[in-house]
Amino acid sequence: MSPLSRLLPHLLLFLLATVSAAPSQYCLFGLPRDEVDFCMAVSLYHNHSSSAHDVYLSLAVRRSAESNDSHALGWTAIGAGPKMAGSLMFVLYGDPEASEAKGPTLSVRTVKSGHAHPLQITDKDAGKELDVRVSNTAWTKTKNDTLYMATASVVCYGCSEWLGSEIAPESASQPWIWAWNKQQDMKSFSPDEQLAMHALIDGYGYFYVDMKAATSHHADGFPAFNVTGEDSNVGTSDRPIKEVQTGFWQRIISRPLAHLHGFFMMTSFLLLFPVGAVAIRSGSNNSFKYHWVIQATATASALSGAVLAIIMSDKVFGSPHQIAGVVIVSLLIVQAVLGWRHHVTFIRIFRRTWISYAHIALGFVLLVSGWANVIGGLVLYGFSKFGIAMVALFIVVEALGVGGWSFLARRRSLTKSTIHKETPESSAAYFALEDIPESDEEDEAAEARGLMQKRNE
Repeated sequence: MSPLSRLLPHLLLFLLATVSAAPSQYCLFGLPRDEVDFCMAVSLYHNHSSSAHDVYLSLAVRRSAESNDSHALGWTAIGAGPKMAGSLMFVLYGDPEASEAKGPTLSVRTVKSGHAHPLQITDKDAGKELDVRVSNTAWTKTKNDTLYMATASVVCYGCSEWLGSEIAPESASQPWIWAWNKQQDMKSFSPDEQLAMHALIDGYGYFYVDMKAATSHHADGFPAFNVTGEDSNVGTSDRPIKEVQTGFWQRIISRPLAHLHGFFMMTSFLLLFPVGAVAIRSGSNNSFKYHWVIQATATASALSGAVLAIIMSDKVFGSPHQIAGVVIVSLLIVQAVLGWRHHVTFIRIFRRTWISYAHIALGFVLLVSGWANVIGGLVLYGFSKFGIAMVALFIVVEALGVGGWSFLARRRSLTKSTIHKETPESSAAYFALEDIPESDEEDEAAEARGLMQKRNE
C-alpha cells in the first residue's frame, strides 16, 4: 500500500471533524484610572434555516463599589458599525443595589442619522428578518466586595440582515464603537431611558472585530469571557485588522462538512449525471453499461452529500434549498427503480414502454433541478457573486453540450434507421437481429445490438 493510500483514511476522518470557531473578544480595563471598563465577546452562527447569520453577544461591565455615592450612575454601550448613525447598539446600565435586586438593563438602540440620542429600535428599524432577544442580565460582587460586575447576554437572530450599518460575517475587520457616561443617574431601569451624552474626551472609541474567524456553522451558545490580564483581546484590535489570506486547504479544513457536501453534490450534478446522459447516447454496444455504472456512482455521491447536509443542519426542511434537496434525492431513488424496470422490460420485448419515457422525463427534470439547487446552495453558503456566475455559465454550456449531443445522436439514429430499412440484408451478421423492431433511438438500438451480440457469442 502506498503512503498516499495509508494517509487518505486519516485525512478523511480529519476533514469530517467538526470545527468550531473561536469567539472574538475585546476588553478595556480602565477602572483603576476611573475610565471605561468593559469586555465584550461575540460569536456568529450561519443559520441555514434563514440563510442569515445570528450573532451571540456577551457583555460585562465593571463598576467600583466604593468610589460612587450612588451605584446607579452611568451607562456603557457598544455598537456594530463605524459610527453612531445606523449602528446597532447595546447599552448596559442600572443600579446594583436596587431594593428589588433587579439585574442591569440591556437596551438595544440605534441612531437614524447624525450624532443624536440613541433610541430603542423599532420593528421598522429591525425589518422582517431581525429578532433581538436579551437572554439574561445579572449583577455580581467581586474582589472582596470592592467591584460590581454587570453581565448581559443577547442573541440577534438574522443580525446580518440589519438595515443600518452593515454587520458583515465575512469581514476580518468589522468596525465597532464604544461609549460611556459616568454621571447620569440610571435608577429608573427603563429600557427607553433617554441617555445623556458621553464625554467628548475619552468618552468614546473604536475597535475592530474579526467576524469571519468568529463564525461557525454550529450554534454553540453565548461566548464565555477568557480574561487573562491586560492583553485579553482575541480576534480584535484597536486598529483595523489586516486580513490574513488563507490557503485552499485552510479554507477547506475550516468548514469540512459544508465543503464535502458541496463536493459530493457538484460532482453528481455537474459531472457524473451529465456524463451518464451522454454515455447512453454514445452509440456504443456498451452504452447501457456505461450509463448505469456512471449514474449509480452519481446517485451514491448525491446520497452521501445529503447525509452530510442532514448532519450539519438543525432542520431538514429549514430552507428552500434544503426542501428542494430532500425532494431531489428522494426522486433519485425513484429514478433508479424506473431505470431498472426499463432495462428488465426492454431485454424482454426490445422496445420502450411508458416506464422508459417516465425514466427519461424524470432524468431531465432531476438534472435541471439539481443544477438550480447547486446554484441555490452556493448562494446559501455565501459564495462570491463572480464564482456563482462562473458556475452558472458552466451549467449553461454543459446544458447546451448535453442537448446538442442528444440532438446529434437522434439524427444519427434516424439516418441509420433509414439505411437499415433500405438494405435489410446489412443486419444479417447475427442471426437474430432481424427480430429487433425498428427504432429511431440510438441508445435503444445500441443496447439491443449489444444484448444480441452477447446472445450470439
